[in-house]
Amino acid sequence: MRSAPSSSALASLKALQCKIFSTTHNPTMARTGAKVLRQRLQGPSMLTYYPPTVNYRTLELLVPGLGRLQDPKELQRLEDVERKKMLGKGPPKKGEGRRAAMKGKKK
Repeated sequence: MRSAPSSSALASLKALQCKIFSTTHNPTMARTGAKVLRQRLQGPSMLTYYPPTVNYRTLELLVPGLGRLQDPKELQRLEDVERKKMLGKGPPKKGEGRRAAMKGKKK
């Protein structure tokens, strides 16, 4: 009957195996992040996934002689903000919010 190989022999065998197959030898099983580093980079493929978007600001930068363009969506947003301010539904002024109102109130 044969006995099982010693733990030091198994450790040296594992180190030799890692050397041959050019993998990292990690006998303490510490987390190294090697799995993440082996993966392909996601940036270039993610950039090509979506088509390039063109908005008014990029057009102004690309064509300098075009002048100031007006974005209808931005104009509509500004009108909505102004309308909410007139109705008193806009954001409070600095120092007049809910926290400031609660600060003066005692329990």
